[in-house]
Amino acid sequence: MAANPPYASRSSRLEAEPLTSHVGTVPGLQFKILLALCLGGAFAVLLPWMAWRRLLSLRRAHGGALLVRGVSGAQAARIVLLRGEVPQVDVDETSLAVNDFYSAHEPAIKLSPETYHGRTLFDVARAARLAGHALQHRDRKLGGLSAWDSFMILWGNAWPVLFVLLALGGRGRILWASAGFGVLAMVLAFAHLLKHAHVKDAARRGRAELESAKLLDGHPPEEVEAAFTAACMEHLALPYSRTWWKLLMFR
Repeated sequence: MAANPPYASRSSRLEAEPLTSHVGTVPGLQFKILLALCLGGAFAVLLPWMAWRRLLSLRRAHGGALLVRGVSGAQAARIVLLRGEVPQVDVDETSLAVNDFYSAHEPAIKLSPETYHGRTLFDVARAARLAGHALQHRDRKLGGLSAWDSFMILWGNAWPVLFVLLALGGRGRILWASAGFGVLAMVLAFAHLLKHAHVKDAARRGRAELESAKLLDGHPPEEVEAAFTAACMEHLALPYSRTWWKLLMFR
């Protein structure tokens, strides 16, 4: 008597078939998911580099434009602070390696010598964006940005070493290690983009005060937009622009 007669039902024939063909599709799907996570991680770690390239293109196109009103970056920051009614915030010149940031605990704006004395539209936009963080601090909307920026600079310096260690420790499971790294990189990149919203808001506040003071008159709108976009791109590029591996790449 035949074990599986030709008139047997479809369900009984499926039950008699081996399950290897159905199970074999799982590794393929798994590979695609892991590969997608790896590609997402690659995009996440390259996002600051792309922001840096965008910043360089803006500087090449408009970076040499001098402010028509002739004020320096330090003067522009003080004007924003005075108009925002936070005159207690100092504007200091610093030659430290880490500069051009708002120190909330002092409070003070720390400007590099180039920004402090600079009279280009880009210098003024950078200083105005930092002064905008003081206005956010006044309104309790700063959001711990300084600590986050320090962490992202640390992450930008550490991730190449971390990736190598994970790859070497994977012991043949480099795809899994790369996928795990990709998840971490994407989470941090997403959080950095959320923090970047505070930077854009600060730039908007600083720009509004300068426009109210008529300090941006005489410049085409696209030139002003490029300067404040560059001021925001500087923050987005932090995990690349202040790292050791930036020195190893072509600019």
